Amino acid sequence: MSLFSAIQGSANALRVSQLGLQVVGNNIANVNTPGYVRQELIQAPARGYKAGDLVIGQGVQAVGVQQKLDNFVIERLRQTQSQLSYQEQLEGTNAQVESLLNELSDKDFSSNLSRFANAFQDVANQPGSDSIRSLAISRGQELATQLRSLSSSVDDVSKQNQTEISSAATDINRIIDTVAKLNQRIVEVEGGALSNSDAVGLRDERLKALDELSTFVDVAAREDATGSVTVFVGGDYLVSNGIPRHVKAAKNAAGTGLEVHLVDTDAPLKITGGKLKGLYESAETATSTGFKGKLDSLASDVIRVVNRLHSQGQGQKGFGITTGENVISNVNAPIEQSGPSFDIDNGSFTINVQDAKTGKTKTYDILVKQQGLLSDTTPQQLVTAIDGIDGVTARITNDGRLEIKSDSEAIQFSFANDTSGTLAALGINTFFRGNSASTIEVRPDIIADPSKLAVSLKGVGNGADNAIKIAEAFTKPTELLGGRSVNALYDQMIASTTREISSQKGVTDGLRNFLQSLEAQNLGISGVNLDEEAVKMLLYQRAFQATSKLVSVASDMLNTLVNLV
Repeated sequence: MSLFSAIQGSANALRVSQLGLQVVGNNIANVNTPGYVRQELIQAPARGYKAGDLVIGQGVQAVGVQQKLDNFVIERLRQTQSQLSYQEQLEGTNAQVESLLNELSDKDFSSNLSRFANAFQDVANQPGSDSIRSLAISRGQELATQLRSLSSSVDDVSKQNQTEISSAATDINRIIDTVAKLNQRIVEVEGGALSNSDAVGLRDERLKALDELSTFVDVAAREDATGSVTVFVGGDYLVSNGIPRHVKAAKNAAGTGLEVHLVDTDAPLKITGGKLKGLYESAETATSTGFKGKLDSLASDVIRVVNRLHSQGQGQKGFGITTGENVISNVNAPIEQSGPSFDIDNGSFTINVQDAKTGKTKTYDILVKQQGLLSDTTPQQLVTAIDGIDGVTARITNDGRLEIKSDSEAIQFSFANDTSGTLAALGINTFFRGNSASTIEVRPDIIADPSKLAVSLKGVGNGADNAIKIAEAFTKPTELLGGRSVNALYDQMIASTTREISSQKGVTDGLRNFLQSLEAQNLGISGVNLDEEAVKMLLYQRAFQATSKLVSVASDMLNTLVNLV
């Protein structure tokens, strides 16, 4: 009986060695397979039997084939991958912003600022040249065109991100469907909690799916006793057993863009990492708090300083009629509250009225009271004051704009000494119109008639002192910009943007290095090492040979015993 038991135990050992060689062979075959997790044969002593007072063992048995992995390392890998995907999305958007600025070429925005300022300096040197005036206007058009182009490009980046948010929702649904199906198959193959063996191929697929999902959102996967995983994102589950919970792209609460919602509750998915969070923040590039907000602020400063200076200058000829660019919403409220684009100060401005018949010029000061009181000057009071000037008429047009018109063809008027900023706020005698990077443009009437370029401060067609003031505003500090120049504001914007991009890039590089160290650690646990597998192969081979020898010896002894009988 003992010899038969020895042969039976040896047969068990032969089967285990054979299975071990199969597992080793599978590992070696998949050494270059992406996402493959090394497998290991789990062995245990076979149950013994009692012979008299003795318990005799029956060799070894294989109880399962399991993957070699560290769940803690896997969880850290997913978290880090999620944060890296988030930072890489921001890095890609920042790279697009850097390319828009184009600061290392001769087509960068700072070069256009310089060309615009230099053009007005040229006008100051040759105030009588129509071609030089036209060139200055052309430089203004180039500046405005580039600002509009930059604003449009930022909008395009945001629109692209919105499209990617919709695509991300589709990809998330695809992945969670895959995980749900794999959950069902794994539970079926492993037999639930009764199995000691992993459905290794299916588990590899599920690990790859979860890793891909972690690039979109920050996920937490919890495996239960049956082998099924529940996938959580921000406290909400996306997969439970074999049931996926789908998502959709929907408008955010502010209505400014898209975000991902759960289909069943229409509640936004709470996301703290992954590409999706990066897309959310990248979309903010086109908002008032993002890069577009900085562009709009710069454009507003350019418009304000140029218009404030231009509005109190004179061209080569006076006005017969002029209409403000900006709409007045309430003619009976203080001017500052009636809808102008810029703040108005307490002060005054001058209207010069010239009669061609008599050759005389009369000067009228229009007071503007702006002290934050209910008694401050209203648009209607301003109209009444201007309308009281002999030779001109003022009114508010049907579309809410201030119109000033001479009473006869012999009378022309011009403006000067505006300490209140009222003319620029209402769009009277200004160079630019609009109030942001997307709306800035040179006034069409100035483009059509370069003689309206208000470069003089000493009267119609007399000198070009105002051209010098406009040119210097770009390079020298001005009170209109809080003691800074236009170029300084632009340099500050570039420095701030570059600093933010550099800081973000440093975070991304750090995460890449950390992810590499985690991948190396995971590879040491789950990766296939050919040297280690070769040693295992030799061990199984030697065990197989030794067991075969034991079977041969037991067989010879059994034959001898039979012959003796």
